[in-house]
Amino acid sequence: MTRRAYSRTIPVGLLMAGLLVTPAMAECVRVIGTEGGGSALTMDPAFALLNDDAYQHNLVYNRLVNLDSNFQPVPELARSWSVSDDGLTWTFNLEEGVTFHDGKPFTADDVVFTFRRLIDPDLGSPAAGLLTFLDADGIVAVDAHTVTMTTPDIVAELPILIANKSYIVEDGSTTDFLHDHGVGTGPFVQDVYDIAQSIRIFQRNPDYWREGLPLADCIDLKVINEEVSRIAAIQAGSVDLILSAGPATLTTLAGDPRVTLVASEGAGMYNNLSMEVDEAPFDDARVRLAMKLVVDRQMVVDTMLLGNGIVGNDNPVAPNNPLAYRDDAIPRDVDRARELLAEAGYPDGIDIDLNTSDAGPGYVMLAQLYQQMAADAGIRVNIVMSPVDSYWDNVWMQVPFFSSSWNGRAAMESLAYNYTSGATYNEAHWKNAEFDALLDRARADTDADERTALMRQAQEILADDGGVIIPAFFLESSALRAGCTGYVPHPSASIYNYETLTCAD
Repeated sequence: MTRRAYSRTIPVGLLMAGLLVTPAMAECVRVIGTEGGGSALTMDPAFALLNDDAYQHNLVYNRLVNLDSNFQPVPELARSWSVSDDGLTWTFNLEEGVTFHDGKPFTADDVVFTFRRLIDPDLGSPAAGLLTFLDADGIVAVDAHTVTMTTPDIVAELPILIANKSYIVEDGSTTDFLHDHGVGTGPFVQDVYDIAQSIRIFQRNPDYWREGLPLADCIDLKVINEEVSRIAAIQAGSVDLILSAGPATLTTLAGDPRVTLVASEGAGMYNNLSMEVDEAPFDDARVRLAMKLVVDRQMVVDTMLLGNGIVGNDNPVAPNNPLAYRDDAIPRDVDRARELLAEAGYPDGIDIDLNTSDAGPGYVMLAQLYQQMAADAGIRVNIVMSPVDSYWDNVWMQVPFFSSSWNGRAAMESLAYNYTSGATYNEAHWKNAEFDALLDRARADTDADERTALMRQAQEILADDGGVIIPAFFLESSALRAGCTGYVPHPSASIYNYETLTCAD
């Protein structure tokens, strides 16, 4: 896949020559991400997958609905919403006086176009698998600032379920254009976009609809994969904000007067190890369960996260979430793991390749911890390292056992996004009809207690039978250079609010 350089203010010849020092750019707030998109990077929110996509999408787009730190829906381009008495039609009242970066007024037609595009099977957006409850004919512009979404069945948490995929693009935008050109209603305007040279500059939107925002004149967005390099950069004052501060960053920078550490409320991102259940030996549920039972979950929190997290129970709903099926950690049971392996035909243990990379924070450390813990049960893990720049294209979802990570989401969304039978990013290829049916019932149940009970049943099935090991959740943290203020990380690493970010020097 190729990338086309995009510049509205600086000639391509100067970009390629590296002559990029201008007064405007010298004043940019320097934001550092931790996960590079490589060849998969896109400005098109319909194909967002990696954190690097989210870094830039949050700069140029607004969502129809956003989520607060408790994963509850809050207004953005939709200033309010309501649902009909029969639970089938949701009405969204839109903000007025909003314009896209090219001057076009934002209207209901843009919302209709965005969601019809997302669920269009010809587009092939991964969001379609999450939005299966939407019907194209049911998404209607009532007037210039009112949209209704009528669904065939009741969707009790529709605003929550659409939030992460609700970046609004202009009516009529083409896929080819959106790949490299982000024209949204957001706080910053895409200025220099040269992926080959790792240069992404976003200028303040002078016509932003939220008065007085954003505070920064421009954002210089880059990615530094290595944690040691990120730490050195912020200590030297050469970067202003590290979006995700890993455990080593938090430990090293604690008490450093040059840096301010800011934590999110609640658990968010999690690292996981995925076993493809249609590949031996993971096609045997006993092997999968044995692989999970060797994990000392508190050790992962204490060692890998240095206490900056909470345990996980092999499903994407953290134990401290009121919707979780249990609020304690699955206990480690090495003896039971050995018994299960013997029952599955491996009395002398088993040899496993675990593919990992520095493509995400903590991937390698978790692999090493797992290797040590699994050895106690006769699970001999061979760690296979892969280059960062090819991991997502050549390893992820291409091999039987591999490292990955996912952003925090609302419970219903997170369960559906990766674990239902038809999910685009069902990493483990796990399919369970009972699990799917429980989520379908929960989605349509307007009684909150009944809906919670159904989701808890689904979580327990996933934890016992699924192909994913989720040992812990991060408490998302960020590092700000002294003199910089106005940024608080969200528990979901796909939500970044740059509106009030500013640096005094």
